[in-house]
Amino acid sequence: MSNRRQSRRDDITRSESRETQARSSSPSLFFKSGSSTSLLRLRQARSPSKDRRSPSASRPNLDSLSSSNELKACDKSKDGDKPKENIMIDVLPSFEMYNALHRHIPQGNINPDLHDYPPTYQEIQDQAASLPLDGRNGSTTEQLAEGGSTSIHRSGSADAFMNTHQRVSFPGLETFSTVQEPIQDDVHDSDNINIDKLYTLPKLTTPIDISIRITKHAVDPNQKPEEESILREYTSGDIINGYIIITNRSSRPLKFEMFYVTLEGYASVVDRDCGKRTVKRFLRMVDLSASWSYSTIEVANGVDYKCGQLDYENCVIGLNNNRILEPDVKYKKYFLFKLPSQLLDISCKHEQFTHCLVPPSYGIDRTRFGGKYSGIKVNSMLGYGHFGTKGSPILTNDLSGEEISINYTLDAKIVGKDPKTRSLHIMREAEYNLRFIPFGFCRPLSGESKASKQVKDFTNLIQDRINALEKVFGRLERNENITSSDIHNSDLRGSIDDETEVDAADILRLKLNQLYVSNREDSAHSSFPIRNGKMGDRKQASIETQFNYNFRTKSKSSSKLKKGIFSGLGASQPASNVGVSQTKSGVIVLSTEIPKAGLPYIKPSLLKKSNTLDARSQHNQENWLSLRDSLSPDDLQLLTELRIQLKCLQANNLEPHDPPEVVGVTTELLCLTARSINSIPIKLSPDILLVPEKLNEVKSIFRKFKTEIIALQAKFYENSTRLNELFNASRVFPTQHELKFSDFISQQMLTDIESLSFLNSNVQVLHNVFKKQSQALAAEEDSIQTASSKNGSGGGILTSTLSGSSSSLSSHTSSSERVKRQLLHEWIKGENGGFQRSITVKLALVEDMHETLIPSFESCLISRMYCIRVNIKFEGQVGTAHLDVPVRIRNLEA
Repeated sequence: MSNRRQSRRDDITRSESRETQARSSSPSLFFKSGSSTSLLRLRQARSPSKDRRSPSASRPNLDSLSSSNELKACDKSKDGDKPKENIMIDVLPSFEMYNALHRHIPQGNINPDLHDYPPTYQEIQDQAASLPLDGRNGSTTEQLAEGGSTSIHRSGSADAFMNTHQRVSFPGLETFSTVQEPIQDDVHDSDNINIDKLYTLPKLTTPIDISIRITKHAVDPNQKPEEESILREYTSGDIINGYIIITNRSSRPLKFEMFYVTLEGYASVVDRDCGKRTVKRFLRMVDLSASWSYSTIEVANGVDYKCGQLDYENCVIGLNNNRILEPDVKYKKYFLFKLPSQLLDISCKHEQFTHCLVPPSYGIDRTRFGGKYSGIKVNSMLGYGHFGTKGSPILTNDLSGEEISINYTLDAKIVGKDPKTRSLHIMREAEYNLRFIPFGFCRPLSGESKASKQVKDFTNLIQDRINALEKVFGRLERNENITSSDIHNSDLRGSIDDETEVDAADILRLKLNQLYVSNREDSAHSSFPIRNGKMGDRKQASIETQFNYNFRTKSKSSSKLKKGIFSGLGASQPASNVGVSQTKSGVIVLSTEIPKAGLPYIKPSLLKKSNTLDARSQHNQENWLSLRDSLSPDDLQLLTELRIQLKCLQANNLEPHDPPEVVGVTTELLCLTARSINSIPIKLSPDILLVPEKLNEVKSIFRKFKTEIIALQAKFYENSTRLNELFNASRVFPTQHELKFSDFISQQMLTDIESLSFLNSNVQVLHNVFKKQSQALAAEEDSIQTASSKNGSGGGILTSTLSGSSSSLSSHTSSSERVKRQLLHEWIKGENGGFQRSITVKLALVEDMHETLIPSFESCLISRMYCIRVNIKFEGQVGTAHLDVPVRIRNLEA
């Protein structure tokens, strides 16, 4: 412990020495700020005219901040100015840092200089040594108050010490007298609001301009930076560099309270049926260097910015400690964000792993800022829509519609105080919309559906709680005492010592958590990118469907009698099998394995050209290559074909017959979009979203539950007084316990019921995504033949084998015959009398696709899934069988 204190003192001594040099060279009131991904160097900017120190001034805990952060130092190049771009800084900011600097919005101090020069640990110890010690133990206790405010607590005159400055003497510093001046501390004001309420503040019009710019590299203040393209597309682990310019356009100084710079991601769902709009903010990253604080925090990009200096376009770097924007002065703040690969576990209260993966940009929020972006339309020639200005959202033909969207923005907000009402408001805010497409897999490999089982388990739990309510109301009508067993709807006697002290809310919460266990992924899917390394030891999931066929054929007559006027001559002969039709019926079972490989992410051609690997910064190039290297070759494979197994089971009461012939195979892509106004509590799967009858049945069940619970809730509140009397009359202890409606139906359960009652699914069929089978086969033959010719003389043998005949014969074979022979194959009769057949379905995407196929994903409010619908057409009037195969779309190609 003594070594740690000595080390801390040495660090403080070195820090003070650096501060003294900084004050002598740059005696300004500006501060340097840094990213949330950098280590805090809490060096306070001090006023040269005032040298006061306050033991209760707000300051973060140095130990907690430094110990909770990990830093990979950013190496400098030889000239010492420009950092190496291949050095990446990865730091997890501590909770103490967030609470100390940005947990609350300050409310304006009487004297900001009291915060400019907080005491060091050595000063506090010197102060404590000069004070009278407690007579009982002769010790003082140094304690960090909430929010990082440093204070000294002693027995005896602690309150007097906290409210006054003490006489302190230091070598080389002027001694000042004790004054009875209370300190106004930001963190301890009763009217401070939490940062989470920042979005509810009113907005007022002020003459402040905020401009956000994103650059390709870290910004040098002496050089004009290279700005990023408006079509820039980011992925997991990418670094975003940029700066913000704040300008006071008025002729008088403007006071502000806080300035925030955040990277945010949110989902928006509008349900016009119930007239409700839901916004879920699943990502919020605060850049502490770009935001305002009293602390000196260096930017993580490695560039040494001098606070208070002017850059190449006459912008002042940093903001004043007095939080005043001078007239016609431009202030510049630099930011750096690193896009995450995964969200925090608490992002989904239902513990769904897929909901904790970062979803892609999807649609645009047409309701934001009073419908500011509602006028953006997709240009049919370009394949996307845009305002043409930097920071505008990009709209593609991703089949999102106008009611749902997933958005990523860089936000800058200045919070001020109304001079009349003294209430907080947003003085100005600006945003820069980003397009984000995560790397790799946004959704694990689909296996057996768990949605039906989860719906059943949840239904049973709700019915159990309703039965408990009805039992309690029955005791109310009979004027009988209510026990804990009635609340839990089970007999608890003998299982616990005192059943009257059982917390019903905790038991209900545990029951809900038990339902959410099936949402969790196993260890094979617990990392990012999702690896399927353990899937090889398991039986691969498959999907199957049945097709009932029934057709008639005329039997052939062996006598071949002529019809007409001579047919009567043969009337005496038997004609039972002349021209008689025979019925042939049975079941054809279609099955296939759910493919591990997937389809590629498809985007407009201009977006693809603007986001090549060469167009990215050096760090982002290395990040992409590192992500690619983290996947196995099997994970990188693209899906090029499906193998469909057909099994024909004929009816037992009919004569054996040949199964119907296959005359053609076509493919379509199904886009399944699910949404709800509340977080979806169950895992979704295509089998429940594709069948409207199943989905409507689920919605109907939970809408009935909702109506029934609303009626029971009204009855409960109407009789709550009498219910509590009956409940407390049965208690052993004299303490009263309130019986609440949440003991039966919790708020979480009500939210889940509402979510499933408003669950909607939209299925869109894309007919022209895949090439025809003949075209796909021809393209494959050409590619194989080209590869064979490059490899040498083996090309002729390979081509002959692929076509199934000699080269001379294959040149005269039609494409339909080749498709039938190579892909459709023939029925094979089995030993038990059944028939089997395999069909190979080629999957080749068309080149001129107009739709944007974003990666498949699942989030709390919105989900996007895909299925390949294989249509197998049989001869005559037999019909067409359909098989919907789940498939993932991944972002694997730059």
